[in-house]
Amino acid sequence: MPEKEPQFWLAIWHALSTSPTWQGAVMAAVISILRVLYDGKETKPVRLALEALISGALTLCSGSLIAWLGLPENVVMAVGGAIGFLGVTTLRGLAIKWVGKQVGSER
Repeated sequence: MPEKEPQFWLAIWHALSTSPTWQGAVMAAVISILRVLYDGKETKPVRLALEALISGALTLCSGSLIAWLGLPENVVMAVGGAIGFLGVTTLRGLAIKWVGKQVGSER
């Protein structure tokens, strides 16, 4: 079992301590959990876990976009904080609105 190997945990710690992309994902997850708890709406553990996982995953995806744009890798931390603060539902609404404008403008 890999989780019982000390090298496994050392590799995870190394990735988290040296990669701004992974640090940004953790930042997004922590901020999203704190935001949901602060709002006081739907603070079920499932909601907290899903919000944190989706925020972290979106931040990991944004790391590729940031690299493609040629921005410094440290920008992922700020993007992760913003994703965690805004929340998945808000970002989804903004993305749908933006796509609607792009599709609507081509007609």
